[in-house]
Amino acid sequence: MKHKNIVEVIDFNQDEWKKLINLSLKYKKNKNLTPKKLNKKRIGLLFDNNSLRTRLSFETAIYLLGGDSYFVDIHNLTHEKDGTPRESYEDIIETADRMLDAYVLRDYSQKMLEVFKRKNNPPFINGFCQIGHPSQALADLSVIKWKKKKYNDLNYVCVCPSKGSGVMESFIYAVLLLGQKISVITETGKFIGKNKDFWEQANKLIKKYNGNITITKNLTETIKQADVLYVDEWWEDNKNYLKKNIGKYKIDINALLGNKKDLVIMHCLPAHYDREITKEVIYSPQSIILDQAEFRVYSAMSLLNYLVS
Repeated sequence: MKHKNIVEVIDFNQDEWKKLINLSLKYKKNKNLTPKKLNKKRIGLLFDNNSLRTRLSFETAIYLLGGDSYFVDIHNLTHEKDGTPRESYEDIIETADRMLDAYVLRDYSQKMLEVFKRKNNPPFINGFCQIGHPSQALADLSVIKWKKKKYNDLNYVCVCPSKGSGVMESFIYAVLLLGQKISVITETGKFIGKNKDFWEQANKLIKKYNGNITITKNLTETIKQADVLYVDEWWEDNKNYLKKNIGKYKIDINALLGNKKDLVIMHCLPAHYDREITKEVIYSPQSIILDQAEFRVYSAMSLLNYLVS
């Protein structure tokens, strides 16, 4: 395996990113393209929170590439049933390092992530640690190219909270890495970012690849210009976040009046119906949301292929 961690989209250059998108499309056409790529490779999925698409897509990808996956429920190792501390992250990782060839890491606390970032062997893929989700972004750009036959010269539009979102930040990086333009609609007309260096990294990509990012509060007029509309979950790390009313930024049929006929609508899921998006929009003809979910398998295959190439 390569001694290289995949933490964020910006770990790749433009040529590498394009190759990963193209490989994802090849896997879409033929899931058995490289059935022995992970032969005798053991991939650990170390997750400390719930997951459907990330876990299932990586387990499926590992199987299709001929490897073996091992799911580890981290919370049950770090805590007894009564909540008292059990094993440390360091002890878990030091043990697993002697048994596995690579990892997929999902860590909302980011405490485990910090341990992993101090080393690069065995390598790991960030499977969403709040601050970023590179496998989701790869699936997103791949499904756009599959549906639109291109990813260039499109009007990319996102609707998300101004506090930032790991999913949206990875998607923004992915669009800018391709030298494209993106508009981000927030409730304040500002975008802070989960990562303290988000704007620094975004500006580096803009300078290098000539893309552009616009932040706006203007929902109606911005959506009318969109070729791709990406709706975010508006997730916050507190148990009451679903009670927050996002008002006019909910995407329903009325919000889409006057949109382009070939607009495609995206959402990474899980979705909260009638909060950030309606069920009617999710299952509308313009939605490619479930296609996004399917492409998670192909993006996982591409990233795993990258680690063993």
